Amino acid sequence: MGYLVICKFCSSKRVVKKGKVLGKQFYECKSCNHRFVDNGSFVKMRVESRIIAHALDLYYEGLSVRKVSRQIEHIFGFKVSQVTIWKWIVKYSKLVSEFLSTLKPELSGDWHVDETIINAKGEQKWFWEVIDKETRYLVASHLSGERTIEEVVKLFTECMKSSKERPKRIVTDGLWAYEKGFNKVFYSRYKEKRVEHIKNAGIRSRLTNNLVERLHGTIKDRTKPARGLKATAKTVLDGWVIHYNFVRPHGYLKGKTPAEASGIPTKGWHELIQQAIVHNVKKEKKPLQQTIPIEVKVRV
Repeated sequence: MGYLVICKFCSSKRVVKKGKVLGKQFYECKSCNHRFVDNGSFVKMRVESRIIAHALDLYYEGLSVRKVSRQIEHIFGFKVSQVTIWKWIVKYSKLVSEFLSTLKPELSGDWHVDETIINAKGEQKWFWEVIDKETRYLVASHLSGERTIEEVVKLFTECMKSSKERPKRIVTDGLWAYEKGFNKVFYSRYKEKRVEHIKNAGIRSRLTNNLVERLHGTIKDRTKPARGLKATAKTVLDGWVIHYNFVRPHGYLKGKTPAEASGIPTKGWHELIQQAIVHNVKKEKKPLQQTIPIEVKVRV
């Protein structure tokens, strides 16, 4: 049985050989009509896909770009610049984030909310997080310069885009903006649609936000070696959310990722990037335009 070539653009198995160029075997996909070389790389990349995926994994586990470069050379014997690694991080964090916005996790509906200060390019920013208690899935995050009602509304609105259903209850601390923002997004006159809002969660209360506090520690472990996020702070933080939900196994979940606990089996940067590429190709693939007959008047 021969080696099965799969299209790197759409993952189709309907692939045929299409000649050689400079000694390299080219293939053509009968599903998406793309031509490619089966060199183990992502679309339009020369470096092996496993190296790129490993670089993102190392970075979001807390290594600086400089240390990631050293580890790649040590493990794969392949020297890559820090600038190149940074481009991989930005490019694929954004690509995967756009793809994951189309997925809807199955959540318990018990959401805990909190915010923390992080350093973004020398400025103090507020990073907001909403986490599902049972699955530990990070439902939504938001980066802002202020703690206002408007920012809370943006955060809760993003939550509703990410979830299949409205939450059952939301747990927050006593920040005044939470109550106003909660009412703007979740208020309903209908009993069956009402969301319970539990305020003033803290160390002394019966219901605490400790799981979000632990999450704050994890994100600060990532931003510390970055020495302040750059202008691409949102993209990198989105990448960190992806890593937390889809790559890192969680102790509370007995080795599963929050995504697996939420009914999404996708796991690891390599699989995520490949699925994001396929999704992007399908999204950009336009149907053939139909030829519209034009009536021509001829004088006789």
